[in-house]
Amino acid sequence: MGVPVDGAAPRRWQRWLLPVAIAIVIFTITSWPRPPSLPGSSDKLVHFSAYAALGASVAWASGARAAGPTVRWMLFVSALGAIDEWHQQFIPSRSMDVRDWVADTAGAVGGLSLVAALSRRRESVA
Repeated sequence: MGVPVDGAAPRRWQRWLLPVAIAIVIFTITSWPRPPSLPGSSDKLVHFSAYAALGASVAWASGARAAGPTVRWMLFVSALGAIDEWHQQFIPSRSMDVRDWVADTAGAVGGLSLVAALSRRRESVA
């Protein structure tokens, strides 16, 4: 999502296009009976990375910087991970795995924390 030609920042709703797109990709891939696997990679690393990207994009879209809103968004993204794991039990050859949800949650916490901390730092320097 680039900056408009007139230099204006994206509207608040436009910021949500990225996290929505990432969530759609995650739910699409986890709905495949046999999703592609990355050679030599850990399944948990893939979960962590996907939800770190989702968490980071949610932090950016929401503008979360303070602890309270950041924690609420962490809980929200973690809940998306839980819903994703729950829905996989209905997909042939897939199963629900609490360890995947833990990796999802860890990624969400990491991504949200990083972007929130960088945003706070940027504001304190400016």
